[in-house]
Amino acid sequence: MFKNNRSLEPSLFGVLIQTNSVYLGIHLTEIQLPDRCAFLGILRDNQVFSATENPSIFAGDYILAIATHPMMIPALKVTLKKIHSVYYSLNSCLLEARPTVSQAINSDDSDVPNNFNSIYLLDK
Repeated sequence: MFKNNRSLEPSLFGVLIQTNSVYLGIHLTEIQLPDRCAFLGILRDNQVFSATENPSIFAGDYILAIATHPMMIPALKVTLKKIHSVYYSLNSCLLEARPTVSQAINSDDSDVPNNFNSIYLLDK
């Protein structure tokens, strides 16, 4: 009936979770997968956690998933590789490391710019 049965084979897929992944700290089942895709589990430190255990996701984990149709592989890759568009870490905030306006004014450093027109307030 089908000329090429290989196109109907399921495809396994694994994604390394980076430190700027949008999925850090959430449970596996909170991720919305495309149609015809399913989770198998998480690989962490040579140990596999089944999707039925609903593990939390950490940096360095591999999310293991399957696409039951080859046409869904690109959508699965895009879904699982989502990252924050800027550097992001749950443990640190880069804004805390920046000097405040009063610290810059009171500083004796000549390399600190005196023009504060480039400082933007995030709260509006």
